[in-house]
Amino acid sequence: MRQVGKRGRMNARANRLLKTEFMRRGVTRCEVCGSTFALTWAHRFKRRHMNTVEELSDYQNVILACVSCHQRYLEWDEEEKEMWFQRLRGIM
Repeated sequence: MRQVGKRGRMNARANRLLKTEFMRRGVTRCEVCGSTFALTWAHRFKRRHMNTVEELSDYQNVILACVSCHQRYLEWDEEEKEMWFQRLRGIM
């Protein structure tokens, strides 16, 4: 069995915190299209630049998105991603 490193443990803890926070807020569908299929976290900033669980699990910097919307709107186009974060989180 493969060992999980520090980064993996940090991501796992952040994922648990995010799940709890999103459930508490009633966010259980893709925030872009409303789908419930293949949901994932879309981070405002690349995860490789985040070094704490608090940064990774900050509700203001994460959108719950289906894989399709994540790839189409949030992963590759910075302007599109910022538009969605502004629309959903009120962040400039």
